[in-house]
This record gives sequence, C-alpha cells and structure tokens, in this order.
Amino acid sequence: MVWNFTLYLLYGLAFFTLGVAILSRDTRLSELGIARILWLLAVFGIIHGLHEWLELLDQLNPGVQSAGFSLFRLIVVSTSFLFLLYFGLFLNIITIYGDHALKATPQSVKLFVGIAALALILLAIYLDFASGEDINVRRMVAFPGGLLAGIGLIAYSRTVRTFSKKVARNFILAGGFMVAYAIFTGIIPSDFIIPIIDAKIILFRGLSAFAIMFFTIRALSVFSIEQRKIINEQLLRFSQSEKLTSMGILAAGIAHEINNPLTNAS
Repeated sequence: MVWNFTLYLLYGLAFFTLGVAILSRDTRLSELGIARILWLLAVFGIIHGLHEWLELLDQLNPGVQSAGFSLFRLIVVSTSFLFLLYFGLFLNIITIYGDHALKATPQSVKLFVGIAALALILLAIYLDFASGEDINVRRMVAFPGGLLAGIGLIAYSRTVRTFSKKVARNFILAGGFMVAYAIFTGIIPSDFIIPIIDAKIILFRGLSAFAIMFFTIRALSVFSIEQRKIINEQLLRFSQSEKLTSMGILAAGIAHEINNPLTNAS
C-alpha cells in the first residue's frame, strides 16, 4: 500500500511539475515555433497529474469507485491525452515546415486537425464507456500522441542545436523517454507485470514521467539562451549606433574647425 501510494503520488507530481514549469516560462518574445504550442504540453501534464492522483484515491479507497467516478476519471485521462495528441501533431508540423509554419497554416487545416483528433478521442471514450476502463483511449490516442510528441521533440533538437548542443541533447532525451512512455502507457496494459523483475508496468510509467519532466525542464533553458542572444545582439547594435554617432559628431567638429580658417582666407 505504501509503495503504491508513493509511486502514484510521485507519478502525478512529475507531470504536474512539468505543466507548472512550462506555464511559468515567459515565452512571449521567443521566435521559436515550439514556444506557441508548449502550453498544450503543460495542460497535458497538469490534467494527467490530476488523473494519476485520482488513481491514487482509488488505490487508497477502492470503495469510492462508482460508475460516475469511473466516467469522470475516463474523461480526465482522455482530455489529457487529447492535449498530448494536439501537441504532437503541431510539433511535427513545425519541425517539418519551420518555426513559422503554424502562422502560415490556413485556419481550415487547423480546424480539420482539431476536429479529427476530437472525433478520435470521442470514439475511444464511446468504446470504453461500457467498461469504464481506458484501454481504447490509451491505444487510439495516448500511444499516437506520445509517439508523435516524442518524435517531434527529437527532430526539433536540430532547430535548437544552433543555440546549444547541450539543450539539443535534452530535447532528444525528453523525446526518447516520451516515446518510451507512449509504449508503456498506450500498448502495455496497466496490470501487466514485468516477469524478470516482478514489477508492475506502472513503475516504468512513473520513471518515464520523471525523466520527461527532468529533461524537458532542462530543455526549456533554450528560451533563456535565446533571450540572452537577443539582448547581446541589441547591445551590439546599440554600441555600433553609438560609435557611428560619435564619429558623426567628430566629423562635424573637424569640418567646422577647417571651415573657419577657409572662410577667413576666402
């Protein structure tokens, strides 16, 4: 009981911390395309952390589980995976077509993608409604969403490599663990036990969640590096402007000093 309590508590805390860490970043001045969609990953983290704490509540008091509670938990986990799917889809669009791809993408295309993803998750909820489980939600939404998000993070590392190779490695590691999480969550059932070490799959989900949180937060330093680069460029331009101004004043003074004797001589 204590082991399950600790595991679910930290599991939910990892995703909740991920969401709060992303939302606390000021990315309004960033030119990176991922800055415009990171809030999707943040919402996924916060809602999914809430879902894991609902699982913890069920572990502590199995009697609390009712039809209404099961439906509520199904809706919560489905909503979290929907945001993860949106993040994965838009991140791959940015990775393939560039940081400004979302601005150039027609609203009709964005609307179609949004409706298609929503229809998919509604179908999964309908299939899971009778049982109250989330098997189809995990297979139809969690797995492709996590897979797309992981591949997108790995591919986007090429974009941030110009800022820092260390940050690029953090993107790769975050994406790799996101792919692992997609497999552990979307394909392998929740009651599956690893034969060799006799451990539940939930342990690997929790470890993957912690790794995603850790490396994603480290990858967020790309925005600080970008801001420092922008500030340095602005200071350099200001310095060059000051030099040009000083040269102009000096040239005007020299011209004035030369013009006076020439005027007297003429």
